[in-house]
Amino acid sequence: MFWSWIVLVVASSSLPSFGHALKCQNCHPVAPNKINVHLVPHTHDDVGWLKTVDQYYYGSNKGHSPAGVQYIIDSVVSELLRDKNRRFVYVETSFLWRWWLEQNEESRADVRMLVEEGRLQLLHGGWCMSDEASPHYSSMIDQMTFGLKFLNETFGECGRPRVAWQIDPFGHSSEVALQFAAMGYNGVFFGRIDQQDFETREGRREMEMMWRPDTSTGEEGELFTGILFNLYQPPPGFCWDTYCDDEPIMDNPKLHGYNVDAKINQFIKHIDAYSHAYRTNNILVTMGGDFNYISASPWFKNMDKLIKYINKRDGDRINVIYSTPACYLEAIHNSNISLPLKDNDDFFPYGSDQHSYWTGYYTSRPALKYFVEKANAFLQAVKQLTAGIIKSQELLDDLELSQRAVAITQHHDGVSGTEKQHVADDYSLYLNEGVQALTRLLTHAYRKRLGSDLPVQVYCGNLNISRCEVTESNARFIMTAYNSLSHPMDTVVYLPVSYGQYKVTGLTGAEIPSELVAIAKPVLTTPVFLRQIASLVGTQHPTHSLVFTAKDIPPLGLSSFFVERLSQLKAPDYPAQYNSTENLKVKHDETELEFNATTGLLQHVNFNGTKVDLMQSFHYYEACKGYNYNPDNRASGAYIFRPAKQIPISNLTANITVHKGKQVTEVHQAFNPWMSQVIRIFSGSSELEFCWLIGPVPVPDWNGKEIITRYTTDIPSNKTFYTDSNGRRWVKRILNYRSSWNMTVHEPVAGNYYPLTSAIQIRDELNDTATLTVITDRAEGGTSLHDGEIEIMLHRRLVYDDMKGVSEPLDESAFDEGLIVRGCHIVQYNTDRQEAVKQHRLKTLETVYSPILAFAKGPSTFQEYLEKNRLSFSLVEAALPKNIHILTLEHWGDDTVLLRLEHIFEINEHKEFSKPETVNLQTLFKEIDVLSAEELTLGANILKKELDRYSWNYEAPTPAPPTAVPELPKEKPLAKRSTDLVVTIKPMEIKTYRLYVKLK
Repeated sequence: MFWSWIVLVVASSSLPSFGHALKCQNCHPVAPNKINVHLVPHTHDDVGWLKTVDQYYYGSNKGHSPAGVQYIIDSVVSELLRDKNRRFVYVETSFLWRWWLEQNEESRADVRMLVEEGRLQLLHGGWCMSDEASPHYSSMIDQMTFGLKFLNETFGECGRPRVAWQIDPFGHSSEVALQFAAMGYNGVFFGRIDQQDFETREGRREMEMMWRPDTSTGEEGELFTGILFNLYQPPPGFCWDTYCDDEPIMDNPKLHGYNVDAKINQFIKHIDAYSHAYRTNNILVTMGGDFNYISASPWFKNMDKLIKYINKRDGDRINVIYSTPACYLEAIHNSNISLPLKDNDDFFPYGSDQHSYWTGYYTSRPALKYFVEKANAFLQAVKQLTAGIIKSQELLDDLELSQRAVAITQHHDGVSGTEKQHVADDYSLYLNEGVQALTRLLTHAYRKRLGSDLPVQVYCGNLNISRCEVTESNARFIMTAYNSLSHPMDTVVYLPVSYGQYKVTGLTGAEIPSELVAIAKPVLTTPVFLRQIASLVGTQHPTHSLVFTAKDIPPLGLSSFFVERLSQLKAPDYPAQYNSTENLKVKHDETELEFNATTGLLQHVNFNGTKVDLMQSFHYYEACKGYNYNPDNRASGAYIFRPAKQIPISNLTANITVHKGKQVTEVHQAFNPWMSQVIRIFSGSSELEFCWLIGPVPVPDWNGKEIITRYTTDIPSNKTFYTDSNGRRWVKRILNYRSSWNMTVHEPVAGNYYPLTSAIQIRDELNDTATLTVITDRAEGGTSLHDGEIEIMLHRRLVYDDMKGVSEPLDESAFDEGLIVRGCHIVQYNTDRQEAVKQHRLKTLETVYSPILAFAKGPSTFQEYLEKNRLSFSLVEAALPKNIHILTLEHWGDDTVLLRLEHIFEINEHKEFSKPETVNLQTLFKEIDVLSAEELTLGANILKKELDRYSWNYEAPTPAPPTAVPELPKEKPLAKRSTDLVVTIKPMEIKTYRLYVKLK
């Protein structure tokens, strides 16, 4: 029967009812023996997509979209005030913040009342609804915290969201789920999962489940997960927005067109379909969509009628109510249902039909992805530097400006690369404004510690393309390197200069060894390089990089270096190309590279006496063309990756030049006018660095190209590889396999691509004697299609749209040419698994949080600089253990700072570094005296000891493997304002504290 369901609602008194539900949720009652239809009115407001975030807010640029979010919020608030029975949920805090700033006190009081009465429920709480493939976990935590802080300060306890709402991202990561659990959410709802997964779950009634992304975390890491039935749209025929053509409910029998019975019957048919996919007698029906409710009256007027007439006619079987996701989840929880499990897995990749895998966006807009990553790292460093010393509104405004800039780019049509070009440009403009604000804060923080006469600091954002005006234009300059990690760091510095004799002086006054390495020719001829040096007047153009190692930069601290050009010399000729029938062997320290004489490609590496077959090559996929009128005609686009065929780029001999130095040896490869690479071997390191330069990708034949690199070894990886989840845990991947359903393979390449936020790895799955890890400098897409091989997509230039909404091809340009992108991979090969684990974890951290380099014109002598300024400082009393990282240190309020400590190793991953560690918060900092502390949830909006998440029943898990995770002792959260400040951090744990402080 249509009315059957698996689990009936039991009396709500049988399970605890939390105080917050009674205070703020104000749920309409559900009926235990009826189908309860929860109508959830909502709007999905992208923080940039077809229009910029501000165009969307104001409603400008109507040619791309008529949407105006300010009018949506105005209209919804007005309609909610008309009837206390109505409900609405709102998500995007960045828009709510904009709207709130413009309201008078009367309007604000009305909204506070609506929130307190549960009529307007603030959902999710982040500054945006983030992407889940590309963002680094630190930036996602930040954007959630930034939004939640505004809600908490504005609306108090009733402004706290209880449910996460990730209805539009294109796949879902295990790390994001673990974050939501740690933030105290009772559950999360999705709109998109793979079509095969959806069909399987619908048939099994498993659309709601208990997701345990990492079973070692226990109950704290469990998260109720619900899949919405109709993406996030209303049922067909029931959209009453200004964009929709559906019939209203015409209920006056005296007039023509009366349709109440017809509309009720149509709606009940939809409920019939919904009910067969879920296990309880509660059905969630979303009533809204993209930028809906610009006119809220038609929605609420027709929903009022729908509720009235169904309950009147069919009230013995159906109870239709206004509701919210939190109220729906409360009803599900009170039903005492046993949920199916999803363990140690995620929801990538997302396929919306057999030929539409949303795996292209993992790489789309690689330059923007890099900018977002670097801006986030800069923000983390400056937050550390300014914690406890922000004493003016001007400084706070700069900090918040930069936080907003980084936060909006985490949006699922931001860093994802799936927005229109003018929107991507606007994100970059916001990021640039944020970087300028951070640079001002950096100067302020440095003057506080190094000397009040310290010159204004300059941040060189183009160092990755060998450009920095300060280093090029001055014979003497100061470079300051800030290390945001919790242990000392060495970093190799590349500074663009003209050829000459240079001297680098460090902390002790002793000269630091340095050398000049020629900048790769293809870099010198890029349009951006040529345009920028054309603006230099009376300055020698940079031809070389000054290379030296900045050693022992203190934890949460800096070191300054004095660089002077002793003489200007004529640049020598560029080294001659290698030309021989013999394979080229290039050795530096204990590492030797061997290149094939015919192809110019790397084919062997000798690591300290161990010869390894390690080949690297470039290829491109020719993108599928199509007009998208059916799945077979799907084109590759900003979202979709659909290759037509694969073509090697490196099928011609690469031109090779070798630049041998004492600190670094470089091999420069040029494959064609738009593809080149520099391979580096550094002294004292077994790692290799591959820095590629791609573009302008030619598309004269209207064939889009998707550029990849491959690293090929003889490692027996057994169709298995590992990708990182937003930069943290490894997720195991198996070729052509999904753990939740029997996969039918339609796209063997695109369907096996996964997001890489920072790394991908293959292992010897038979003997565990070899590991190959590739660390990326930005989010990319990757896979392993053959044993022993890693494949990573680097750049995409397409000429067809994939018809997934953005309505323009992914064809980025700069200076009237296709976009040129430069990036780097760090390649690690290990025969010792323990060493592989340690090397990967530490190097990934050092790559994401590479030192922040700032520059200033120098005085005449080092001694003159030393007389006025300190050269070094550290914010911490001593280095932390290498497995502990200070993830967050930031200004939080008057005499308070926010601190997050994280353990960067997984449980059982390393025999030493996977152990719990203790940290004494009271003796942690040099400048800050910690008076007391209280532990918060990850989002920093709830005291940990007051966390009141639901507990759930679920079906019996599969038996644990023989290497079951040991149970670690539970630790009580710090009591409010505790002065006992020794804390323990377990593997992969993040702990959040509000510290009450005074400056020493």
